Parts: sequence; structure tokens; C-alpha cells
Amino acid sequence: MNSVFRVAQLCAVLGGVSLIMQGFPVLGLCVALMACWNWLLDRLANRVVPGIDKPIAVESARFHDGCFIADLHADVCLWRRDLMRRNCRGHVDLPRLHEGNVALQFVTVPTKLVLSARLPRLFFTDLFFWGALMSLQRPDTWFSVPARVRLQLSRLDRWVAASEGKIEMVRTRGEFITLEDRRQRNEDVIGVMLGLEGAHALRGGLDVPWLAARGFRVVGITHFNDTRFGDSAHGVRMGGLKPAGRELARQLEMHSITIDLAHASAALIEDILEMHREGELSRPLLVSHTGIKGVCDHRRNISDRQAVAVAATGGLIGITLFAPGLPRADLAALGESIAYLVRLLDDAGLEGTRHIAIGSDFDGAVRTVVDAAGWPSITAELLKSGYGLSREQVELIIGGNIRNFFIQNLPA
Repeated sequence: MNSVFRVAQLCAVLGGVSLIMQGFPVLGLCVALMACWNWLLDRLANRVVPGIDKPIAVESARFHDGCFIADLHADVCLWRRDLMRRNCRGHVDLPRLHEGNVALQFVTVPTKLVLSARLPRLFFTDLFFWGALMSLQRPDTWFSVPARVRLQLSRLDRWVAASEGKIEMVRTRGEFITLEDRRQRNEDVIGVMLGLEGAHALRGGLDVPWLAARGFRVVGITHFNDTRFGDSAHGVRMGGLKPAGRELARQLEMHSITIDLAHASAALIEDILEMHREGELSRPLLVSHTGIKGVCDHRRNISDRQAVAVAATGGLIGITLFAPGLPRADLAALGESIAYLVRLLDDAGLEGTRHIAIGSDFDGAVRTVVDAAGWPSITAELLKSGYGLSREQVELIIGGNIRNFFIQNLPA
């Protein structure tokens, strides 16, 4: 696959030079840029806030090293990157996961982002089309959403194979317990779980049984656009679940796949909660990467009332690591958001710290407060006395809650 990509890069460069020499400098430069577009976009989009990586206290570092660290959301395989070595771009690779003492990393598969549904399809408003074209991906991924899913899965499979046992897929409760046992024996291993960002990918041979068999254990109903299943918080209609979405929710429940409400419209969230109250759904719900509107009133964040309702199902709320999920792009804003959510859930009669996790959105074309190597800084921040969190509560938030949630909810 790399040799084919290198040939495509060479063709792009030669084609660009030829167009420039024929008097088409702008077009030629665009074609030539295709040789490095994925690298350039990755470098510009997936950044870290400067000045955050300050030394932390020895005691905090020791505490962090003894914790089970887990992240609910990262778009790792969206990018063409050697994940076995430390990169100068992006947020996640194997060396940085080890440096951050990460035990479990969710790898989420995004596949589509339409700029505007109002323009005709012939304008190719899907940004993933342009990303695939400019990054010299296989032509089938230019238009086919299922092909994009399979491409990202192939990248993950190659990463797992190249790690020679240092990365293990986790699909069942038994595999999760085995991962934890190996970590407790100080083995050099990191678990990976699969999530799908947006059910619009379910077509062309991809259905819920296929997802379950392939190892997907979390599925988001929507991403950035309204679909036949329901509406997005970023969409046009702002409606709720469609009939197809209700059937999808029942199928996910039947196949032991957790529903992710990140990016969902307020009406869609209410419809899923109503299905839960009426007994159509029984599994706890998840919001993998979000903020809280009581801290930062932005459309990508869930409301205080929705946060309480999701937690009441036994669910988890993953606080993300970038603004506007946070009110500001710094660690103090993360601490403030978590402390606010703890108080909110405690006041509702729930044990707040048992329903909160971190969903970084690493490699999601965002500027995060740390990368995967910066997890010790998150731990050190939450240990500060101003947030009123005990060491046991911090341990739950940075990974213990994710461990408990999936040990209880993964298929046996």
C-alpha cells in the first residue's frame, strides 16, 4: 500500500510541475500539493495548546502511573501516519500512549462532513471527498462511505499487527479483564476499542450485525449532518429520531452496542431518553466527547438536564479536551467543567464522580490542551485542592469509570 501511495505522490508532483510549465501555475501548485496534503492538513488541524506541558510533582506522577487511564474518543485512523513511532504532528501514536500511561484508547471512525445540505451534490460539498482526493486515497473512498470505514479499519489492523502484542483489540468482557490483568502484571500492552461516529455509514453491506462482528462497541446516531436516522446538533432541521433511527436504537441494544449521543440534536437526545424511560432500551447511554452548557453554552455541548438524565441511566459523560467543549483551551477549564458536572450530578441525587470520564477527541482536527503523552498533566490538574476531588474520585474520572462501564456492558 505504501508503494502505491509513493507512486501516486510522484505522479502528483510530476503532474503539478508539468501544469506549471504549461502556464497553469495555480492548478499545477494544487495538483503538486496533493503529494503532501494529508501531512499538511494533519499538521495544521491536529495541534496542542502551547505551554501546557509543564513539569508535574513527583507524587502526582506516581499516582498517575498507578491508575487505569482511558479515553473515550479519538479519530486516530483518519490520518495517514506511522503510529508505531512518535510523530511531530497529531495527538496519538504508540510512544505517546505509553508516555501517557494510557491503558485503553477508543479509536472512533468518522466518515462524512457535508458543508451544506442546500447545495446540489454535484458541488461535492462532503469534506471527506476532498480529503480523500487530496490525500491520494484509494478512489473508492472518494465517494463511498463504507469504503472509508474499511480503509480506517485496515489502518487499525496494520497498527495492531505491527505492534506485536503491544496493542490488543478489546471486544468482550473477557478481553477487557485480560487487558487489565496484563497491565497489573506490568506488561507493555494497550487496549483498543472501536466506535463509529455517525450511523450514516450503515449502507453498502454495513449493518448492525456487521458492526458487532467487526468489534464496534459504541455507535453514534449522528455526527455533523442530519441523516435518515435522526438530526444532528450541527444540522439544519434540529428534529429528533426518525423511524429508522428508532429501529437502529433497538438493533444496537440487541447486539450489545452502546448508543453514543455526542453530536446529537437536543430533540434526538430526548427521544432516546424517552425510549429508555419506556423500557424500549435498557443499556446505559454514553456521550463520548462533549462539554456542558452550564459551563459553555455551545451547540456541541449537552444541557445540564440532559447530563443528569444520561447519568441516571447509569451512563457516562466524556468531557472533551478542546474549546468550545471547554470554555477555554486550558487545563483549568477542564477542571472547572468536571467540578461543575460533579456538583450538578450530586445535587440531582447521583454520585457524580461515577458518571464522568474523558473523551479527548484527539486527532479530530481540533486543538487540544494536551496530546496522548500529556495525560499526567490532566491527573495533576484534577488533584489540585480547588476542585474538591479525592484521589479515588480522580482515579475514576481519568479511566476507572470507563473500565467499570465496559466490564459491566461488554458482551461476555
